[in-house]
Parts: sequence; C-alpha cells; structure tokens
Amino acid sequence: MQRLALLLLSTAALAAHAELPERLSQTGLGGPGVRAFEPRFALWSDGATKRRWIALPPGTQVDVSQPDAWRFPVGTRLWKEFSVDGRPVETRHFRLAAEGRWEVASYVWDGADAVRAPAQGRQLTLPGGRRYEVPSAGDCMACHAGARSPVLGFAALQLGPAVPALVQEGLLKNAPVAWSRHGPDFAAADPVEHAARGYLHGNCGHCHFEGGVPVALRLALDVGRTPAPVDAAAILRRAGTRNPYQQMPPLGTREVDAQGLALLAHHFNSENPRP
Repeated sequence: MQRLALLLLSTAALAAHAELPERLSQTGLGGPGVRAFEPRFALWSDGATKRRWIALPPGTQVDVSQPDAWRFPVGTRLWKEFSVDGRPVETRHFRLAAEGRWEVASYVWDGADAVRAPAQGRQLTLPGGRRYEVPSAGDCMACHAGARSPVLGFAALQLGPAVPALVQEGLLKNAPVAWSRHGPDFAAADPVEHAARGYLHGNCGHCHFEGGVPVALRLALDVGRTPAPVDAAAILRRAGTRNPYQQMPPLGTREVDAQGLALLAHHFNSENPRP
C-alpha cells in the first residue's frame, strides 16, 4: 500500500510541475512572510551548501498535534537552494495546493534568476567539469512523499531550539505546553551519540521510520522516545559505498560523506554505544 501511495504522489507531482511558475523570481521567494530556517541535522548532498525558506499563508498555522508528522496549511511554500563552490546552482520549490497535493519543481540558476528545469530533471556540467544532477519531480517525491510529513526539514526535532519562538509567535497550533519554553529533543548518552543519531534521522529517517519501508530498521527519531536499536555494521557498510544497489541514501548522492561516516563509526565504536 505504501508503494502504491508513493507512486500516486510521484505521478501527481509530475502532473503539477507545469503549474508552478517558469522563473524562481515569480514564486515569491524574498517576498513578505518568507522566513529562513535551518534544520539541525542536514541531509548530505555531495558537499553542496544549502539555504532554506518557508512561507505560510497569512493567518494560518502549522498543526503539530502529531509531533513527528506536522501538517501544513494549503498555500504553504518552501524553497531549498543548493550552492557549489559558493555559487547557487539549483533551488527547489514546493507548494501545497488544494486537497493536500504538493507541487514541486527545480529551478536552475542562470545569471540573476533561475529557470524551471524539465519535470524529468536535468544534468549539468559545472565549472571544472563536475557533474550535477537536478532531480526529476518524481525523484523529489520519492523521498518526500513517503515520509511521515512531506516537509522534512521544518519539523519538531529538526528545528529543536527554534521551536519555542515559533510557538510564541503563534505559527504552531496544538503544541505541547512545554514547547513554549523548551524545544523538543531526544535522549542520547553523550554529544557524539546525539550527533550520530541526528545524522541518521536527517539522512535516513524519512524512509526508515515505524510504518515506513518494510525493513527491520528504524532510524527516524521520535519526540519523547528513546532511539531504537540499529544494525551498526549494515549502516556503516551502506553509508560507506556508492554502489547503486547498496548505497544509502539511495538517491541524490554520488559521493560518500567521509565526515558523516567517521561520526557514525566513532559512535558505534565508542566504549558505551547504544547500538
């Protein structure tokens, strides 16, 4: 059932692609109500640096009654900019349309503006000969549509210490009372475990959550719950390869994250790991 739902959402994303503007400057980025945010646990994107923004329709709120699956109002817009060697290459744009349908498109930078890429994606050659793949709308939704919420970075544990300010501004509804004073977090024995578990949450948790992909591996973190046991050897093996049949994450990366892999190895090989 999950695979069928994912296929339907990806197909819908392709159909909705043409409904988004041709140029990034027409999407509202930089306009009123747009705010920047930064998740604590970034998704590895082959060394690209990223900036993110969100805009809610005036007078609306994000429903956080499900702490690990926030629900966004119709009209929500999000942007994520990818830069390589200090230059913006691509900006992805999501917009929540009626009936819960997410529209998605990637925009490729060309001078002072960015132009919408084809729905099937596009392959770029950057200065120096480096290859860069702009994903298709279907590839975008392959990760986002199967998650507990299609919005991966603007979430309870990803925002953490930034949550109280959002509650106090009235941007979140149905939030636990404690969130107005302390941001949500998760239990960890030490800072290394906190960083390693957060890395797995940000890079793997959108698929590997309870009720997600049908494998016995839960890497998503849950508000107020202890992280689940994991197969450390399998994680290190899959994170350390880019064999397309074995690598994790399966999409969006051609290069191993050496720093992230070292963090995981340090955690799993520590004296008192929580494997």
